[in-house]
Amino acid sequence: MYPATTARTAPDRLAYVMAGSGASLTYAQLDEASNRLAQRLRAAGVRTGDTLILALENRIEWPIAVAAGMRSGLYVTPVNSHLRAHELSALIAEARPAAVVTSPTLAATVAEALGGRPCLRLCVGDGAEGFLTFSEELARSSASPIDDEVFGARVLYSGGTTGTPKAFRQQLLGVHPSQAPSRHSGLMEKLGVGPSAVLLSPAPNYHAAPFTFQLATLAAGGTVVCLEKFDPAAAMAAIVEHEVTLSQWVPTMLIRLVEFHRTHDVELSPTHVAAVTSGGPCAPEIKQQIDQWWGPILHEYYGASEGYGHTYISPLESRERVGSVGRPLGATQIHITDEDGTELPARAVGTVWFEALGVQQYVNQGEQPSGVRDGWKSMSDLGTLDEDGFLYLKGRKGYTIVSGGVNIYPDEIEAVIQSHPLVRDVAVLGEPDREFGERVLAVVELNQPADGDVQAELIAHARERLATFKAPKRVLIVDSLPRLPTGKLNKRALHDTLLSQ
Repeated sequence: MYPATTARTAPDRLAYVMAGSGASLTYAQLDEASNRLAQRLRAAGVRTGDTLILALENRIEWPIAVAAGMRSGLYVTPVNSHLRAHELSALIAEARPAAVVTSPTLAATVAEALGGRPCLRLCVGDGAEGFLTFSEELARSSASPIDDEVFGARVLYSGGTTGTPKAFRQQLLGVHPSQAPSRHSGLMEKLGVGPSAVLLSPAPNYHAAPFTFQLATLAAGGTVVCLEKFDPAAAMAAIVEHEVTLSQWVPTMLIRLVEFHRTHDVELSPTHVAAVTSGGPCAPEIKQQIDQWWGPILHEYYGASEGYGHTYISPLESRERVGSVGRPLGATQIHITDEDGTELPARAVGTVWFEALGVQQYVNQGEQPSGVRDGWKSMSDLGTLDEDGFLYLKGRKGYTIVSGGVNIYPDEIEAVIQSHPLVRDVAVLGEPDREFGERVLAVVELNQPADGDVQAELIAHARERLATFKAPKRVLIVDSLPRLPTGKLNKRALHDTLLSQ
């Protein structure tokens, strides 16, 4: 991401637009503002290889801070805006930031987490004690590029369940920002990411996928339309108003969109020719409903934020390979192994591993570029490959249910229950059973209170679509399901809570 490249040829092209407020930046404005921030960082002693933390909501200053860090050789580190001070302090202790950019809403939490740590503290609004005002500091700084521009790197922290943050730092490549290699170029080409692309980004910017897709769009000279906060009506309206060509979603958002569509007449935009879902497997019935509504434009990719590897499946392939998350992208191979590490044949369920077959342009700090048969990486997911190499996910290691000696995989059951119109969210777990060892339990969050025997209705719904032994024996209705800071379901916390009751 180097806004100067597009600013030279198309200075007035929109780079970033906030869908709610209408605040926007052209490429010329983004280039100038990020230059000013880069100059301010250097003036404060922030050097190549230092860390810049972004503790911000979705707002117009976000791309300025990202671009400044990326043209200054910094480790650009977005953090979850919902973290409490004690959670953020553990992350800060690991990151050792030289600079922080935050907002008035989050400034007190950030200040508490920083304690007495010396660093440049900037706030994008007024009135934050102990912070310099972002706009004032930029106004005082030069708009010229810094003398030592070098491409920075992204840092993401795992959501984790242990409370100990784990950083995944891309290596600094030591090249000028204008010479940075494309990231996920194969995927971006399939999605039409180029100078004419208009990306709708409805998720929190600190998540891995929005961060990556925004960087790729801005690097290509396209336009990012960012929602301040996800809302189905606002998202669909933004697609029409801004003539969005590409949208990026997580499965939960698609579920909310389908729910919204059931009760609202929603205008579609002819410009909206591609959408992509990631962040977890999307239930086949939800994908089918989106397909019926939008047409065959929903692409899906699966992979780790850590960059171990990714798979991709096109809209038309999804119609033929229902439930698959696709085949590997790029020079990557997938292996399925048993507990002993022995590779399994097609259709057998085992641990999913990614193997990079060549030198990777982007690797995480401390990792070695992977060669053949070296450096396999796994996220502890379980899955199976069909004869053509398409991957089907079955769940996570540790959450496989063993009932009467039969392995039962939660993902398939969750997808079926999720398809019921009453269900907002669901987690399927195993609970102790005297006769069979474990039995299937579905923990369900409803869209709204419902009359009648909802538990029996959901069990019957599952039995119609699954083998009897897979259907839940019990359904537990809860007000809400626990989630990690990344927004993903925290099954470990749910499992531990249920077992302690």
